[in-house]
Amino acid sequence: MRICLDAGHYGKYNRSPVDGRYYESDMVWKLHLLQKRFLEEYNVEVVLTRVTQEKDRGLYERGAASAGCDLFISDHSNAAEQKTVDYPVSYCAINGSADGIGLALAECAERVMGTRQKARIEHRSGSHGDYYGVVRGATAVGTPGLILEHSFHTNPAATAWLLNDRNLEELAKAEVETIAGFYGLKKSKRSGWVHENGGERFYLGDSGQYVANDWYKDGDKWYWFDGNGHMAADVWYQYKGSWYYLSQDGSMAKGLQAVDGKWYYLDQDGRMATDPVLLVPDKDGALQWPGMAG
Repeated sequence: MRICLDAGHYGKYNRSPVDGRYYESDMVWKLHLLQKRFLEEYNVEVVLTRVTQEKDRGLYERGAASAGCDLFISDHSNAAEQKTVDYPVSYCAINGSADGIGLALAECAERVMGTRQKARIEHRSGSHGDYYGVVRGATAVGTPGLILEHSFHTNPAATAWLLNDRNLEELAKAEVETIAGFYGLKKSKRSGWVHENGGERFYLGDSGQYVANDWYKDGDKWYWFDGNGHMAADVWYQYKGSWYYLSQDGSMAKGLQAVDGKWYYLDQDGRMATDPVLLVPDKDGALQWPGMAG
């Protein structure tokens, strides 16, 4: 399955009148990246309409970027004159192609956010079809499209809720589970090396768990994985008082190593030597270092 996610605004846009810390653009950027992460756990191919939060792109163009996708979602929060308004709503394509998933996602937002008012879907027509440019663009390329409004940033309670990053993670996870349930998607259990979220991870067997904050030996090489589960590479790392160098392929370096124009000796356990090291020539005159003589 292929889903196109759109962070509804760029830069610093739509500041909340009830809490100056809140910008709609900040919230939707975080949310759509979380949705992407969770969708990929179901082997969904995710297309993003923006490369960075700072870069703008036309409304119709963003919707049309969903060509070849099964669903287009533009993330937003809404605004109203009355502070009490808080219902989540999906503005779905007027052809009805996104009505089912649109209502399911709006009801998910209602449940997770605990809004007072009921979720709903709406359709808005314009002189050229769908009123909203992103939905019109998605419809033009045959993708069911919707704008998902996560309550109102003019409502104090909803705004405070959306400012909490843990809440956003909970919301994204629940929305992805809603999508998975609607389309019958199943999580895949990854195994071994996987490139995801901008780095290399190592999944243990078919457990679905990756190595994080720990060493792992694959074959005859050791690797260090950070708190996000990403392999460290081309960097020095201090562990339990000793320094280790992770080479460009991520493996723990050993023996004599040239790093940034300087030579270092790393013992058989990968620890950088800080005491003098005796290099002994072999019968052919080649220098050998401790533990590595041939």
